[in-house]
Amino acid sequence: MATTTNPAKESLHKEQKEQRQAARKQGKDAELDRALKDTFPASDPVAVQTATKPGGKKQH
Repeated sequence: MATTTNPAKESLHKEQKEQRQAARKQGKDAELDRALKDTFPASDPVAVQTATKPGGKKQH
């Protein structure tokens, strides 16, 4: 049975990989800056989100 690939799914995985690489390259300060921009206006709490994966490597 041949498996077919879903172009939308492949595109999503590629985009997510690129975003993770860019985030690692920019560092934690860039994450905080983005979170601050995403929580405009100032009355909203800062929403820094870190993706976690069970059994994944710990970040220091």
